[in-house]
Amino acid sequence: MLDPAYRDQVLVNETRTELKGSVVAWVALTVGTGFLVAEFAGKAERFGFIAWLATISVFLGGWFVAWVAFILRPPSDAAILSRWIPGAKAGMVLCNLATAGSVWVFMPAAEPEMRALLVVLYAWFLIVQFAAATEATQVLAIAVVLLLGSLIGWLVVEQPPHFLTLALFLPLFGATLIAIRRFVRQAVVAATEARAAAEASRRELAAALVSLERERDAKTHFIRAASHDLQQPLQAAGLFLDRLKPGARDLAAPLGGLRKSLGVARTLVDSMLEHLKLEGGAVRPDLSRFTAGELFDRVLLTQGAAAAEAGIALSVVGRRVALHSDPRLLARAVENLVANAIRHSGGRRVVMGARAGRDGVTIWVVDDGCGLSVGDEARIFQPFEQGGRVGASGGFGLGLASVAGLVEVLSGACGARRGVTRGAAFFIHLPADAAEAARCAA
Repeated sequence: MLDPAYRDQVLVNETRTELKGSVVAWVALTVGTGFLVAEFAGKAERFGFIAWLATISVFLGGWFVAWVAFILRPPSDAAILSRWIPGAKAGMVLCNLATAGSVWVFMPAAEPEMRALLVVLYAWFLIVQFAAATEATQVLAIAVVLLLGSLIGWLVVEQPPHFLTLALFLPLFGATLIAIRRFVRQAVVAATEARAAAEASRRELAAALVSLERERDAKTHFIRAASHDLQQPLQAAGLFLDRLKPGARDLAAPLGGLRKSLGVARTLVDSMLEHLKLEGGAVRPDLSRFTAGELFDRVLLTQGAAAAEAGIALSVVGRRVALHSDPRLLARAVENLVANAIRHSGGRRVVMGARAGRDGVTIWVVDDGCGLSVGDEARIFQPFEQGGRVGASGGFGLGLASVAGLVEVLSGACGARRGVTRGAAFFIHLPADAAEAARCAA
């Protein structure tokens, strides 16, 4: 079955096409009406003739006025569906009633030859409706029942020559028209459904191509960034290795620099691998219950040395808050936030905290550094993006993107807020039903 919205659009398009091209049918019906007026003006029963002529005149006049109004001021799609299509169907029913009634006006007053011609004209009238009317204004079944029923009724009552043959043939003729119309409509519906399916496939293909292009661009950007950022610590490590000459007395400085350079390279590779795992959907949560203090102790263990070397004090609040999540993934996300603050904030203090609320638990990482630029809050959680105030401290721009990926696996949400005076506040919110949601996601 066609989608209702698509079917409505098909009806609207058919109505616009039909009404614009209906002038030919209007002219043909007007000519036929003129012929009948000239032929039966003084012959047919007066009251019936005037009633038929008045009805047909109203129908033709309304048709012409509607055609002109449609051309001069095209209606909206909603107006076509709500007013024009029902009005067109009502007009066609009125025309069919008048034509069915004309059988009892013209046939009694016609000579045998003219009666035969009238039967042909009535059949022609039905064929015109079959060919010209679309699904929007189609009332062919009503026309067949009204017109042929009236004609058969007159034949049975008056019993002219060959009335029985005609009375048997006319129902077959009407049934054939309706059957052919049904077959045509089924073909139209099938073609319309095929077109709708083709358009849907085309849209899906276009979306897939856009997605592939974005993925290709992202991978190209990733490779370019990896090549650039990995070169710096590796080049530094090479320089420190050059200073490790046999017999040199002071080895502490080059060994320390070499260790630091390799540590930076390892951090970059770890962030790259973590991002690739998240993109590939290879990360699954393993839920357990623990306290925020246990989480923060793990972060202090991994980030404490880097904070001390950078001259940044790490502190913790809200240790007793209970959590139900994956401790490893959540710790990794908080580690990324703390490492981001250590490397990029430019401040002297970073505070980790947890606060329980009615809707879940929120974990904060707050620094007193240079803060965020306007618009950074959402942008920095995208891959390969960094804050506007980040200096030349390196990185792929994947740390916060990994935080977003890890938190999504945990069915939570993350974000950042600019400090009132300075600094930035990053948060991870785990809803009260995060454990159940994460279990379902896994």
